[in-house]
Amino acid sequence: MADSSAAYYLLACYSPEEGDHAQYSYEPDDEERSWIIGQPFEAPPPVPVPVSVEPGEEGLVPELTDVPLPLMSRRLAACLSAAGVSNIDFYPARVTEQARGRSHDELLAFNLIGLVAAADLSRSTYSAPDGPLLSVDFDGLAIDPRKVGAADMFRLAESVNGIVVSRRVRQAILDAGITTLEFILPEDWVG
Repeated sequence: MADSSAAYYLLACYSPEEGDHAQYSYEPDDEERSWIIGQPFEAPPPVPVPVSVEPGEEGLVPELTDVPLPLMSRRLAACLSAAGVSNIDFYPARVTEQARGRSHDELLAFNLIGLVAAADLSRSTYSAPDGPLLSVDFDGLAIDPRKVGAADMFRLAESVNGIVVSRRVRQAILDAGITTLEFILPEDWVG
């Protein structure tokens, strides 16, 4: 269990003991559209966003995933909105299981707006073969709260696969009864 007194956490959603999450496929409608660089889209994607589950890749519906595009449950989206997180654009998604021919709309595609260069690189363990932004490989992260400002949820500019939430947002998620997410202490985060 993560230390509840930490100011920030990295958000993750691992497969539970009862089974693996479904593996999704997505064909981008626009090769220039990036869902993970923290920028608003010039034009919204067509909705519902089509997502596929290939035969043999079926499984449990995750609360949150970032691959092949960011998706979250409607209940998590509602919780974040109720907690005042306003820097997320949501798009209805249609998930189709190819083998069964079934579809559902339990997930929303999302674009988390805002990259924050919040890493204190002098106190972090990392390698940065491509420079200090976007794809730094961390093996322990230190977050500088002065760099975060008032942001409650954001992508880490140094490593955009890192979604950071504040203690307040973590507590709102827990208070909503959502127990399917992991809150990783920055110093324990590998990404």
